[in-house]
This record gives sequence, structure tokens and C-alpha cells, in this order.
Amino acid sequence: MVGWMVSRRLTFKARRASDAVRFIDTYLDRVKAREVYIKYRGGRVEVKVWANPALAKLSAVEARKVYGTLRQGGRVNTYDLTVVLQEAKPKSPIPPDAIELALRLMGHRAELNGSRLRTDAGFDRVVEVTRKLSEAYQEMVDLDVSSNAKRLIAPLAVARGMSIYDAMDELVGMGLLSRGRVNDREYVTLAVNIDDAVKALTAGRTS
Repeated sequence: MVGWMVSRRLTFKARRASDAVRFIDTYLDRVKAREVYIKYRGGRVEVKVWANPALAKLSAVEARKVYGTLRQGGRVNTYDLTVVLQEAKPKSPIPPDAIELALRLMGHRAELNGSRLRTDAGFDRVVEVTRKLSEAYQEMVDLDVSSNAKRLIAPLAVARGMSIYDAMDELVGMGLLSRGRVNDREYVTLAVNIDDAVKALTAGRTS
């Protein structure tokens, strides 16, 4: 027996056909409604969802979330990180604050609030940084490096375009990381509190 179904209709503006295609692809990857109809014509994308009331409401929220993230082009924008991560398709999980730190080290303004990132970096730049961070984290999978140490190493490596090993050396030289050895195996940990380490790395930079 089919339960109670409702229809939700939303319309969004798209400056270019490529913007419409990106919205449609990203949205369809996220939505789980039974039936979704999407039409693009005359600079507008029309989304019609046919589902049970709860799913229809959720699908409408997702559509607004994706649209709100992709359409921004001002001097400072706010991005939903769930949309960023979906677009980046990271190879390895990364903490959101690593994205914020990497952007700040690159000279961007960046402030994290829950799953929302406010920054003057463009959406494509944020996606690219996220992708590179995931690659840096992937390189450290088999290394004895603490999770907090990784939160400094990966952003520094990505921001400076250096290897994770060079980033480790620099952070050790700054007194922010320490190296030790157990059973002939090297391990790397924080030498200071994580908040103090971030402050030392970003001193004089805009948040």
C-alpha cells in the first residue's frame, strides 16, 4: 500500500547552463525522494519532488542547501561543508577545522561554525583544498602520527605546496610537533596545545 504522498515545487535562478548542470548533478546525488522532476529553461531550474511529506520537506531543504552553496560569488561566502565534501569526494576522512586552517594559511579569511564555512575563497578553491587535504591524510594513514598532529601537518603541506614530510620538519623546527621513537619506529605528536599551535601558525593572518 502506497502511503500519503505530496508534491513540492521549487524554482531557482541559474546564471549559466553549467551552473544549472552542476546544481542538478549535486542535488540528485543527495536526494532520496521517490520521484524528482527537474526542468531547466530560460535561466531557471524548476525542481518538483513527489514523496511522503517528511521526505518531500527534506528534499526541499536539500535543494535550498545545494543552491545556496553553489550560487554564491560575493566577497565573503558561507558554504555548507556537506555539499563541499560531496563535491570533493575525499579519499580519506578529514576534520572540518583542517579545511579552515589550510585556507587561513593560504591567506584567505575563513571561519568555521558547525558544518558551515564562511570564507572569501571561492567554492571551487574550497573543494580543491578539501581534495588535497584528503590526499595528505591518505599519505599519513600508515604513519605513527597523532590525529592532532595531522590537523597541522596536512593544512601546512597543502597551503605551502610541500610534502607532508617537509611540513613535519617545519612544524618540529617551530616547536609545535615532537618526534619520538618506540621499538625503532618513529612517532609524531603535538608538542603544545592544539589551540596554541594553530595560533602560532596563523599569527598575523586574518581569520
